[in-house]
Amino acid sequence: MEEECQSNGSINGETERGPTSNTDRNLVSEEQEEEEEEESSDDHRTKRIKHAPILEEGEDRISTLPDSILLSILCFLPTKDAVKTGVLSKRWSHLWTSVPSLSFEGGAFQCIDDFTSAVDRTLLLHRAPKLRNFFVLFNYETHLKPCLDLWLRFATTAKVDQLSILLTSTDFSGSEAYPLPQHLYTNEFVSELVFYFCKIKPNGVVNLSSLTRLTIGFTALCEVAIKKVVMGSPRLEYLELDNCCRLNRLDLVSESLRKLVLHSYFMRTSVGRSPDPVFELEIVAPKIKSLEILGCFLMKKCRIKDVSSLVEAKLDFNCEVKEEDQESAYKEYEQTVRELLESLHHVRELTVGKWCLMVLSIMSLKQLPSPLLKCKCLTMKTSMKKWDLLGMARLLQSSPYVETLVINISFYYTELEFLERHYLHYCNYDDMSHWKSKEIYFKFLSLRLKAIKIFGFGESLFHIKEVFFLVVQFLLKNAKVMEKMVITKPWVMQNEKAMLHVFLQVAQKLLSFPDPLLMQ
Repeated sequence: MEEECQSNGSINGETERGPTSNTDRNLVSEEQEEEEEEESSDDHRTKRIKHAPILEEGEDRISTLPDSILLSILCFLPTKDAVKTGVLSKRWSHLWTSVPSLSFEGGAFQCIDDFTSAVDRTLLLHRAPKLRNFFVLFNYETHLKPCLDLWLRFATTAKVDQLSILLTSTDFSGSEAYPLPQHLYTNEFVSELVFYFCKIKPNGVVNLSSLTRLTIGFTALCEVAIKKVVMGSPRLEYLELDNCCRLNRLDLVSESLRKLVLHSYFMRTSVGRSPDPVFELEIVAPKIKSLEILGCFLMKKCRIKDVSSLVEAKLDFNCEVKEEDQESAYKEYEQTVRELLESLHHVRELTVGKWCLMVLSIMSLKQLPSPLLKCKCLTMKTSMKKWDLLGMARLLQSSPYVETLVINISFYYTELEFLERHYLHYCNYDDMSHWKSKEIYFKFLSLRLKAIKIFGFGESLFHIKEVFFLVVQFLLKNAKVMEKMVITKPWVMQNEKAMLHVFLQVAQKLLSFPDPLLMQ
């Protein structure tokens, strides 16, 4: 009877519960799947352990990696250090000879003969069928031309993709620069070329069919030669001229070229030789989308003739003249900035550097007009000093379509002493009161400005705090449709802990400003 009761009880229990629900089935199914996954994972671990290489005592795990991974690691080392890995073990003894990237720097050797011998030996033993990158940097002298010719022939024979020849010299005239070999102008494999202190004189047809990026530095350029190189590079998208000279016109009628960067301009002279005869550098590039004018332009100014397709422009440069010519040259500064802004009035993104901003401040003091701009994103690089305020105001007044305003606070050195003296000579009222008064009216603030970003906010706060608060409060008060304001600290701060308390004080000060929404 007891057995029957127990049996009936169990049967009755099942009957009371009824059939298994979908939820219960799902739970069971999930549990089974988890168990199967765990078993599969355990099997995978077991298989991996079985197939893992057995490490001998004292052997490291890096040496057991495939050659392809080890070669990728060696690519990040200078070739001199990659060669040294050959003494680690038999596994490494010849591995470096297949590295697809070679990098040589003359500064790592005591004398130039040791450097050239090391490069020659390395190339003699190297056996990679194709080079991804070939980089060489050293102080060039004319007797080293045969060595460099052989190195370049080696690189091009290996179908190098990125070729960088960075030469330095004490010859400021450029007459002893290295002449690029003619076979380089018809290379069909290289996609990136970087040349410093080289003569560019193609004798025949230029056919750089794969070239997409070209950087030329510290070189005396011929207008015909650079035009020939650009026209012979049907895929060229990026062109940078760094500290080049002897160039008075850039005529870049290229369908593929998208970005032009001009970084500094030096007038190279030698004994008995006159400097560049023309003061202007004309730019004709109707197809480019981006233009950057950076660095220092010594006795040279840029004049833009045609950049009708331009979308983005950056003017972060300064001009230098001889001390005795500075006063008379200031009118040239005004004209340079005004003409550049007029030529770039149609761009959608515009960056204006500290030197141009300072010139605009003085133009504002003199009540000189500035062109109307159509940019929607405006970036101003400023030290947030009081003499920047008028330039910032003038630039904002001239930009009624701005939707995003970026203020980049930076303190790198530029030649601004003369401009500051010139500014103080003309300034006869308080810059701060000018911003506080109703003299400044920015139409775009109430109509379009939606986002404000302020970068580089850090240790400089002690020196610019008053100006900073003035600008921020003005923008908060007048930006009627603003959706957000972002204020960020610099990437690196010397004393970050000490600044936390200061940042807290600044945040409290900003939060104490009246709510702009309540002021509308």
